[in-house]
Amino acid sequence: MKKKLVIITGISGAGKNTALEVFENQGYFCTDNLPGLVVEDFLRIIEEKDIDKIAISIDIRSKVLFVDLKEVLKKIQQNEYFDVRIIFLDSEDQVLVNRYKETRKNHPLSSEFSLLEGIAQERKDMDTIKGIANYIYDTTNTTIKDLKKKILEDFGIEKKDSYHITISSFGYKYGVPIDADNIVDVRFLRNPFYINELREKTGQDKEVYDYVFEDEVTKEFYDRYLELMTYMIDKYQYEGRDKVAIAVGCTGGKHRSVSVARRLHEDISKLGYRVHLEHRDINKGR
Repeated sequence: MKKKLVIITGISGAGKNTALEVFENQGYFCTDNLPGLVVEDFLRIIEEKDIDKIAISIDIRSKVLFVDLKEVLKKIQQNEYFDVRIIFLDSEDQVLVNRYKETRKNHPLSSEFSLLEGIAQERKDMDTIKGIANYIYDTTNTTIKDLKKKILEDFGIEKKDSYHITISSFGYKYGVPIDADNIVDVRFLRNPFYINELREKTGQDKEVYDYVFEDEVTKEFYDRYLELMTYMIDKYQYEGRDKVAIAVGCTGGKHRSVSVARRLHEDISKLGYRVHLEHRDINKGR
């Protein structure tokens, strides 16, 4: 089976980094600003590796190295080892100028030309590349969210497949996770720690899990919490988020938080999302 190879190129400032990020979040092996001079050597190395999805970004700087980028890309398209798709990003001059002013970055040709002259020269040099592209995206009036959505649609990637959710349990005594987008404190639920036969067990054990969820307070809380999380996960996705981290905390991170995180992982998974479950502190202090 051929390896998937996506080549992202186009006018500087039109969104190549955003496009590359889409594929990085899909598990592609990604390389940014790969010089055209070494593309073929790079792909020869990839041919022998256990890597089946690759995305590379190439820009006008390849021209500075006196490489005929069009010929390089046409040669790659004929490579028997790769299923090649070329993306070309473009945008109107005034929008590109505004983006450069906002980010205060220099155009790749800024050492030779003014900003507008550099954009004009780049258009001239990259015009032949645009003609062989499989996908051309004009980002003049396109938001980052809409560009990502368009790429996912064109490459047959379901949004739920690209959206990754991490659910974790933790203990407040060991500190709050710094990478969590949403944290809930379940220390108000009844605590299995005070039941002698449950103290050394965890929320991974049926006895502890059942003890936590048999309580009416837990049942009422969880129904409301699941409804809220389902709503928020949908909104995170709508805003173009590719991943979200949810953390559930109790005192020690072994009983209540583990039980609730387990249940949440099970219910969110049923909605069709990619969900990863981890218990940060479950083995601490044992």
